[in-house]
Amino acid sequence: MANERWNSPFPYTLAFNLFRKHFTELNQVYWSFVPASNTIISSAKKALKSDDADPKTFFLIHDEDDRRLAPTFGEWKANFSEFSNYTRLNMVMLLSSCFETYLRAVISNAFESKPGVIIMCANSVDGVFLLKNKAGYGNTNDKNYQFSEEIDEICRSDWEKRFSAFKKYFGKVPESVIGKIVDLNELRITRNNIGHYIGRTKADYSAPSFFSPINAMRISHDRMLKYFKLVNEVAQGLDDYLKTNFIGSYDIIKSYFQQVFQGYFSDNRPGIRAREFQRLLGNEGFPPVGNEYYRNIVNYCDLDSQNDLCRYSKKACIKEINRQLNSRGTPLVLDGHAIRFGEYHFNLFVRSHDWKENSEYCQRNPANTGQNEYRYSIKAISEIVEEISAQPE
Repeated sequence: MANERWNSPFPYTLAFNLFRKHFTELNQVYWSFVPASNTIISSAKKALKSDDADPKTFFLIHDEDDRRLAPTFGEWKANFSEFSNYTRLNMVMLLSSCFETYLRAVISNAFESKPGVIIMCANSVDGVFLLKNKAGYGNTNDKNYQFSEEIDEICRSDWEKRFSAFKKYFGKVPESVIGKIVDLNELRITRNNIGHYIGRTKADYSAPSFFSPINAMRISHDRMLKYFKLVNEVAQGLDDYLKTNFIGSYDIIKSYFQQVFQGYFSDNRPGIRAREFQRLLGNEGFPPVGNEYYRNIVNYCDLDSQNDLCRYSKKACIKEINRQLNSRGTPLVLDGHAIRFGEYHFNLFVRSHDWKENSEYCQRNPANTGQNEYRYSIKAISEIVEEISAQPE
């Protein structure tokens, strides 16, 4: 049976979902500039035949501002070339910030989900129950946020040190990422030079004492595309590894609790909450995975502790029972015909075994005020499958 807590059905984390939106925005902005720049230069060259031509005869500009325009087309081309380079420099800054913001978010979720990684016991504690029961847990703005130092180890300094810290806590760096360390360091240094030294190098501009500025570093169009590709591939590689091995559905559950605390849900019934939460994530661009995932997530969030045995709805149990029966090739049989195990049959088992009185098999949902909604255990599912397999008719 799928363990929704640890097996997220989504192709990416919430952090990556936000990253890809910002990444797409930056990509679209950059590609609005590229053809516009090419068109402007091409059209200007056709209209202004020589470098000595007056650019005011071609470009649209308010009369009060025409004095700001270069006096010759040659000077204008030089200025526009610098503008294009500075535009790419700033795009590198934005792209790097987009990636670093994602990195800090996904790393924080990994630590919060499996806090035991700090003491090399990754599976010792489920962070969901700390999130539910410990005030301030998961609040990165809290001054007592407990993972700040560990996150900084991975999100600061050169990438050799970052990868070393990543391996210390998360076992290994994905193969798709480890080979990009040279390019990542190049991007980091470039970003720092842009942010701290006006696009010049640290060696030249850490404490400049020149009479005149030196030229800014050059960022070509091809280099810009290289950085777009690098950032996207590294984010994808880290996201897949951390989601699969450390985060699972923690980020989804954290978002669910945030909606609870903010009063988002209009009804306290688990089924209603599941549908409303499903609608919310769908509106944010997450692909459909079926209502049952959300129902099981809501039920999991309603558990008092990670040791609670009963966490699956009736519908989830019936689906899993049919899956196991089909995989065994021993379907339920009636009058010599294979039939689907349904709600009627499930209720018969529950009543005949008196499971509603046995907490190892069934528990009433404590969060479902006034409703007769029950959760069932894997043990109940297994016994039904074994009984039908032994006697299908």
